[in-house]
Amino acid sequence: MQEPESQAEPVAPEPKPEEVSKPAASKMPPKESIWEIYFPRNVTEDKAAVLVASFPQIIYFWPSLFVLFFCGLLQSFGVEPAFLGWFATVSLLFNLLVIVTDLSQKKFMIAVLSLVVIGLLVYIAHQKDFGFVSSIGHWIAGLSLVYSTDVYLILTVFLWLFMALGLLQPRLDYWRFEPNEFTHYVQPWGRDQSVPRPGSTVTREIPDVLEMALTFGGGTLVVRRDGQVVARVENVPFLGRRMVAIERMLGVTRVKSMD
Repeated sequence: MQEPESQAEPVAPEPKPEEVSKPAASKMPPKESIWEIYFPRNVTEDKAAVLVASFPQIIYFWPSLFVLFFCGLLQSFGVEPAFLGWFATVSLLFNLLVIVTDLSQKKFMIAVLSLVVIGLLVYIAHQKDFGFVSSIGHWIAGLSLVYSTDVYLILTVFLWLFMALGLLQPRLDYWRFEPNEFTHYVQPWGRDQSVPRPGSTVTREIPDVLEMALTFGGGTLVVRRDGQVVARVENVPFLGRRMVAIERMLGVTRVKSMD
């Protein structure tokens, strides 16, 4: 009697070695655009670098640029020339005031309080019918500040020309702030100065409140290394927004206002 053939037990396949999951590659921050010199975008996101440039003081004249343009336009449509002349004159005087004065936060408050006091004194003198106050008031009211349409046109054209030249300068002369170094570029030659990140601090100063307002939170960016100032980037528009990006990139950045 033949013995039944023994059935071979199925051999379990050898377990495959566990696949080692590769760590996901760290996503590099996107490369910044050179046009961020004029307006910083996505300041709350990670950045490979932050671009900062010093602008000439002509950027503070943008109110006069638009006022002169619209005054000339309105005058060509028959609006009262003397009324428009006062607007144009006050605008130009305001811009000249911004250029020739530096009003820190403390000085700005003193100037505002002084204007309030002067206004109250003038009002009291007018109520008391002081003759010299009335004389000054009549003299100012009698001024005829009239500009021709051609004057508005010429001033507007030259302001636009100077503004265009001023806006071109930062494109050729700017700073690139990176996590490891701060580099100054002057085109077309390239790198002009490099400041290592270790031992360096970046601070924001506000030398003039009016300049800060006209540049939408602008100011001066100061780079110090071992306590010594190695770079000052003045007249930087939107500096408040840029500091958000710089703080995020560098970790700790001290922001202060200069009295």
